[in-house]
Amino acid sequence: MSAPHDEAFSRRTPRSRASPGAIAALIFLAVATLFVAFVLPNYVVAPVPPPHTSSPAPAPAPAVTEAARIDADTLLAESLRRVAKLEGEGARIWGRVVLDGVNFAVAEERLANASSVYDRKRHADAVPLFREAIALLDRLAESKSERFRLAMIAGQQAFEARDAAEARAQFEIAVALVPGEAAATRFLERARRLPDVISNMARGQTSETAGDLVAAREAYGAAAALDPEFSPARENLARVEGHIADDEYRAAVSEAHARLAEGNLRGAQAALDRARGFNPNAPELNDLRRRLQASVRMAGLERLRAQAMALERQEKWPEAMGAYDQALAIDANAAFATAGRARAQRLADTHAALDQYIAEPTRLRSAEPRAHAKMLAAQAGDEDGPALSAKRRQLAQLIAAMETPLPIILKSDRSTEVTLQRIGKLGTFDTRRIDLPPGRYVAIGSRTGYRDVRVPFEVPRSEPIVVEATEPIR
Repeated sequence: MSAPHDEAFSRRTPRSRASPGAIAALIFLAVATLFVAFVLPNYVVAPVPPPHTSSPAPAPAPAVTEAARIDADTLLAESLRRVAKLEGEGARIWGRVVLDGVNFAVAEERLANASSVYDRKRHADAVPLFREAIALLDRLAESKSERFRLAMIAGQQAFEARDAAEARAQFEIAVALVPGEAAATRFLERARRLPDVISNMARGQTSETAGDLVAAREAYGAAAALDPEFSPARENLARVEGHIADDEYRAAVSEAHARLAEGNLRGAQAALDRARGFNPNAPELNDLRRRLQASVRMAGLERLRAQAMALERQEKWPEAMGAYDQALAIDANAAFATAGRARAQRLADTHAALDQYIAEPTRLRSAEPRAHAKMLAAQAGDEDGPALSAKRRQLAQLIAAMETPLPIILKSDRSTEVTLQRIGKLGTFDTRRIDLPPGRYVAIGSRTGYRDVRVPFEVPRSEPIVVEATEPIR
């Protein structure tokens, strides 16, 4: 609320009034008077009348005097009841200020004057004075809503002027007028905290002027925490936090560039993430992000190149192929990965073929596989590592062994014509020694009138091979 302060309200000051002690004394005298007038006569023994004399009896008091006393007593009691009620409603707080010519002190003064006249037994004169005092007390009671409105206006104006004492006094008046009223209670609490809020604001402004934004943020934050509705604290806090965020953003961007230049990609990513947290939509971060991604991609390719080359040196060709595949997944046009994978595939296939012949040397007995094996054994080149060279030598030895004739013994009955498939006719004989390359052979025995006999055998062989046609044809 920021309505202008009522000038009449601000200029009025409480008039001089009797002290609380004097008022208490007046109340005591009034009660004592009532006691003497109405209660005490019932307990006083009537004096014995003197002996009859000839003196005339005193004239009775006029009836008007007794009526005035009764009126004064009634008005005194009514005025005291009003005073007690107003005091219970906090009038000593909210009734200090003169409004429309009346405040609590003025009403008490009028009542004190009336009581003084009453105490001097001038009841008829006291009656209008009591009525005047009651009228003032009623006007005071009727002014509560207006006083509340003016106190709220004055309190908010004082609050906006950061006059904590005046704001607190005005809101105390408002709360005394309407206990529990939400706005007045809230403003009173804010006014009580205002000195600390102002102190923190001053500390924040001093720190901000000195360039210590962190200290300024702490001070403005403390002020905002004390009074979240105090907009200057919130605004200053937001401004300082914005400056701090700008500084931290610039520092993070600078660090990201520096780490990128050093090749510290993890540090560059962390700095970029911090910068994005302060200003996620900054255009320069997109360029920085693209540079970082390119560096990460190149670093990944270099790492995979080194890994693949290390695997090649160990002649782990399938594993090297896997590394090259990962590199191609990053960059399908990476020349080193394309060439490396082809080389790894070729050498892996060569190893596999050599391993197969070495594991199954009997395949070398056949001419076609042996010819292929000879080709493999003879293909040694610059790409061969120690393991591949050793395998080629091992296969060459196996081929040589397969091509070296070994002696075998054939036995027959001198009647059977013996023929060796792929070798030729051997004729008839009793025992014959012949040198054959390792492999599988079939000896065929033929004799007129007898069924042919077929005897398969393998070289090398230590036992004699018997070839005899002994089953007659029937």
